[in-house]
Amino acid sequence: MSPPPKRARTSSSTEDEAAAEAEDHPKLKQHETLWFEDGNIVLATDVHLYCVHRGVLARNSTVFKDMLELPNVGNAWNNEMESAVVEDSWEGKPKVRMVGDNDEDVYLLLMVLYDVGFYSDHKPTTLPTILSLLRMSTKYDFSRIRSEVTSHLERAYPRELDAMGERNFEDLFLNYDDLSSDYDLQLLVVAEQCNLKSILPVLYLDCVTSPMDTILQASRDLRLKNHQIEKLLRGHERMVRYAHEYGIIQFAPQQYCTMSCTKARGELLQNYVIVPQEYPVQALLEEEVPNDDDDARLRKAICKTCAKTISASLKEFRLQVWNSIPDLFDLGTWEDVRRD
Repeated sequence: MSPPPKRARTSSSTEDEAAAEAEDHPKLKQHETLWFEDGNIVLATDVHLYCVHRGVLARNSTVFKDMLELPNVGNAWNNEMESAVVEDSWEGKPKVRMVGDNDEDVYLLLMVLYDVGFYSDHKPTTLPTILSLLRMSTKYDFSRIRSEVTSHLERAYPRELDAMGERNFEDLFLNYDDLSSDYDLQLLVVAEQCNLKSILPVLYLDCVTSPMDTILQASRDLRLKNHQIEKLLRGHERMVRYAHEYGIIQFAPQQYCTMSCTKARGELLQNYVIVPQEYPVQALLEEEVPNDDDDARLRKAICKTCAKTISASLKEFRLQVWNSIPDLFDLGTWEDVRRD
């Protein structure tokens, strides 16, 4: 028996197909902002349908470019990462199912492509936006977006010691003071997944100077891998030791001095031990000047000879700590990091 002849598509049949598609996907709805009537491809998440432009996707993403240049676009297709599936059509337009992608991630990625003011590496944004754009730009090779996010992050997590004093997280994150205590650990997970090596040394440094309770809780909440937990614990222990050395170098130079100078340094060391300085290793690397009035008074009592000795010792110790950071986290040397 021969198959029945194909009917020509009519306006009513197209409407019928669209209605059938809607019945098959009752939970999906067109996105209010990112649905363009002149769009020629539909991206589908588990929440929304986004009608956008093939040319925009292909121009910015090598993954989409390769996928959309295939002769059978519109039929089922998986890329090597199983990240997107072109699985039939929607109202006559190829429909790409964004496998494993959160609806918010897809929305943020498309907003960067279609709204020039939505994200810039020169203005602060939210942590979820940074995490999302880093994940999606890496997964689909949106190289320009990944480059912008990388540049944004590198100002907060630099590769050069001279840049440590210029760190300003309020330039990176909106409402920085309201971020959760494990924000840097959240960023670490995504940065490692995306192989963003340039920020890892200083990011690890910030993570390991978190309170131990925060590190342990994050290891559970974020399901950190064993090798990550080992590096965090090892790094935390090293930073505690560095903090002790920092206090000794600042206030107990190996030399005898006048009674007033020795007494002032003794009181400063006692204060440092009893009321620990917050993030002392970062303070050392960023060359922060203590602003406590009592400490300032005591520091003035330190003689010029001891002050000069302390300054020279701290300069040497600062460089020692900085050079040790990449290797502490199995990242090689700073030259290796810059090369990557």
